[in-house]
Amino acid sequence: MMENVQLRVTDRALEKMKEVLREVGGEAGIRIFVTEGCCCGPQYGLAIEDSEYEGDRVVNVDGVKFYIDSFSAERIGEIELDYGVTSFGEGFLIRRIGAHGDDDHAGGGCSCGCGH
Repeated sequence: MMENVQLRVTDRALEKMKEVLREVGGEAGIRIFVTEGCCCGPQYGLAIEDSEYEGDRVVNVDGVKFYIDSFSAERIGEIELDYGVTSFGEGFLIRRIGAHGDDDHAGGGCSCGCGH
């Protein structure tokens, strides 16, 4: 199932990730993870990671290593990582491509009212 992961990274996000990883130093990469979300689907997250764990899928994009555990890999599907400014501030955006019929929902775009 891990071959279902399709990762797109915008140039803007890639440059910002390289900048962050340079500050951290070493051989750090970016962990992409999924947690069970509300009724609208999974929630996505990013973290700095020193190395891969057994069973991780490692995706290299222009020198940046992305680590994805098997649980997350089975749920990610196709995502795009971007960097920009939103009403919540500046930061990385994770968009699930094809979520709810389009490709412009960061983190799911749910309006069910469940509070998540």
